[in-house]
Amino acid sequence: MKKIIISLLVMFLGTITISAQKDVKVRFGLEGGFNMTQWNGEMVPNYTLPTESLITEFSDAGFKPGFHAGGLMDLVIQDHWSIQPEVLFAMEGSKVKMADTADYKKVSALYIRIPILVYYNFTNVGPGQLSPGIGLFFAGGVGGTVEGGGDTFGTDGILDEFDWGATVKVAYEMQKVASGLFFSVGFSQGLSTSKSTGISASVGYKFKYAKFLKRAYNTGVLEYNP
Repeated sequence: MKKIIISLLVMFLGTITISAQKDVKVRFGLEGGFNMTQWNGEMVPNYTLPTESLITEFSDAGFKPGFHAGGLMDLVIQDHWSIQPEVLFAMEGSKVKMADTADYKKVSALYIRIPILVYYNFTNVGPGQLSPGIGLFFAGGVGGTVEGGGDTFGTDGILDEFDWGATVKVAYEMQKVASGLFFSVGFSQGLSTSKSTGISASVGYKFKYAKFLKRAYNTGVLEYNP
């Protein structure tokens, strides 16, 4: 698990070097929100509950509500293009239909989730900026439980700890009023064993370009260039 988390963090930090040129502007932000997830793939084969067994696929699973919160980095690389990596703690899960009783059990999963998206920014859309984006997400499971007993991950778990897939978002950032405040909605489709499907709604705030990043000798990605 530690190796997965370290790999994800290295991948996140590696995005800092993307398009390292004089005109790149960097700022940071915070975000949080609500999400709904559903698993549509297969479970790992080593899991059984003490008294009843789960079906081997999530084909009859239902959506489960959750939340996410964390930070982001906004890298403006051209007039209308930006790259935005995020690091989020995300509580996800699904409702899983039992094979023998036809009842649903809730399964929860806590991930460290790292989406990396490329946005195209339409400025002067009303009082702000409209930004559709597309990218990938990478996630490492760090905890979770199965209703009635059991773990989501680990040697007795039902899921692989690593998840990844494609994601799209549409964000709107206020500029003329409440500058820095933004809202976004998103959709993600996992490509690992669980085939997770997620929808999300977020609210957050992006801070101004930090003046402490300004350095006379700095010609790289951290140069302050308002």
